[in-house]
Amino acid sequence: METDDVPETAGMRMQARIFLGIASFLVLASLVYGVTAGESAGTTMLLLAGGMALIVGGYLSVQARSSTDAAEPDRSGGGGEADPAAQGEAYLPHASVWPFAMGMGMVVTANGLALGGWALVPGILLTAASTWGYARQSRRRD
Repeated sequence: METDDVPETAGMRMQARIFLGIASFLVLASLVYGVTAGESAGTTMLLLAGGMALIVGGYLSVQARSSTDAAEPDRSGGGGEADPAAQGEAYLPHASVWPFAMGMGMVVTANGLALGGWALVPGILLTAASTWGYARQSRRRD
């Protein structure tokens, strides 16, 4: 029995449509809000939210299109799983504390923007150290 990746790409295509629909709604809402309210802060926030939804929708659309092209089944009859390194896929460790540390560093950095330099500098240092540690762990492949 062959496995078919069509449901996965169909779901990705639907998610792309949803995000693109949200993006178009937010851009339209920002235009209406900007004309009627005359407030620049709300208009800017709606445009930024629409832009972010457009980025996600565009990414999902491109990925759905490329995975549809790559979903052609392998008819060579090999049957075995290929090594991820041979396929050019990136290696990711199975368990790591570094992504959590990077997230905490970004939280401290974002709070540092509001609170001041005394929180901004340690956040940047924690993020940089965590990124360095994660890169070293990925290079060692442990």
